[in-house]
Amino acid sequence: HLLTSRQFMVGAGFLLVTLLTLLPASGHLVGGGRHPASRIRAPGARADGAAAAPTFESKLRHFAPAADLPALRTEAARLENDLQSAVEEQDFAAAAMLRDDISQLRQKDPAFLASNLRERLEALVRRESYGEAATTRDQLLVLRRFQPQYQLAGLWKGNYPNHGEATIKIHYEGDTLVAVKVTGDEHVPAGETTFRADLTTPYQEPAAVEAVEEDLVGVRVEVVSVGSDGTSQQREVERYQ
Repeated sequence: HLLTSRQFMVGAGFLLVTLLTLLPASGHLVGGGRHPASRIRAPGARADGAAAAPTFESKLRHFAPAADLPALRTEAARLENDLQSAVEEQDFAAAAMLRDDISQLRQKDPAFLASNLRERLEALVRRESYGEAATTRDQLLVLRRFQPQYQLAGLWKGNYPNHGEATIKIHYEGDTLVAVKVTGDEHVPAGETTFRADLTTPYQEPAAVEAVEEDLVGVRVEVVSVGSDGTSQQREVERYQ
């Protein structure tokens, strides 16, 4: 059967379209476009081949136990001092190693991630990106489960050296811990706030601690676990301003 030139061209065009339709795995479409399948990447991979940034959920799995956080932060503070000294001495090889060590410690600290998320939340609100801001706010609320300072709500019995036992009730106002007197005295009546603590930044002990005088104004808070047999054991806690 003989085909005219026009019939041949139409037939060839139909065949070409048919082949392209049946073979989408080649990654090409008419017009030189890429098939959407070519943009599908394996989990953890980026378009440029580099590893994707860890997700919020994956970061939660790397946190240190709550009991280890005080020692972890003390070590991080020491390394930061060493890093500053290395930079001042222009020992950049040591500085790079210290930077990496600090980064690894920070990945284990929920307080460091919370600090970054607070900064991100403020930036998102300034840009009026309220959808992303809501997600970041919710992530901050999730992080509270990993930070012991947010697990203190309720009634507590304390002992004041000069006034005996007192009961306080702790609650939270955002990132501020608020302690209200249940049993009052001449200094703080019942129902009044006895102290507040900003929980956003752990208190850092100065590198050189001077001798503490007995009449130093301030608050010393000790947390004691009391067993069923009446024995008590002091727990290590962090201090906040």
